[in-house]
Amino acid sequence: MPSNCSSNALYESLEHCKGATVLPGLRPHVFYIPKRDIVTFPAPPNTVASGGHMGDLATISDNFVLAADAKWHKIDIVSNASNVNSESQGEAPSKTFNNTGVFKYPGNNAEAAAFCRQANADDLVYLWPQRDGQYRVLGNSMFETNTTPAQESGSAETDASGTTINVAVTDIMPSPFYTGKIETEDGDISGADGSPISAGG
Repeated sequence: MPSNCSSNALYESLEHCKGATVLPGLRPHVFYIPKRDIVTFPAPPNTVASGGHMGDLATISDNFVLAADAKWHKIDIVSNASNVNSESQGEAPSKTFNNTGVFKYPGNNAEAAAFCRQANADDLVYLWPQRDGQYRVLGNSMFETNTTPAQESGSAETDASGTTINVAVTDIMPSPFYTGKIETEDGDISGADGSPISAGG
């Protein structure tokens, strides 16, 4: 290794406590915002400070700084029909991850159609909450996010109907965790656990 390289490797044991429940899936909503409304796009660190932990490399702790009056918008989703996946792609030394999300909105109304019209040709960033309340980011400042919506009316009484929002974006890691502030139309919440943040907090 060249002497001027600074190591960003910090390996630790990956342990799982027997008896601890791992909750799969998403909570029944996601947030999104056009990337142009983000003034400062925070990123996970490339190195870990003394005393840090391996998980710090996958955590964004700084806040998103939004344009004046911009807010994260909410999409209600069918949680048992929605998911996020990450897969390694490419060849070394240029390997990255293909992060994808499928978010099922239970409606075919005019608002859903209008979202599809705009998102189909826009660069959006999504925040999705795990079941435990921790938020993760789908989107980054380096690569454009591709949103490909689809709608189905269904035909029989038991058919599925609604809007499916497919999202794909290249990143250097699986969706990073976000512990900063989320400024929503209904007030600010914490990305660490989804709890409300009081005014001035």
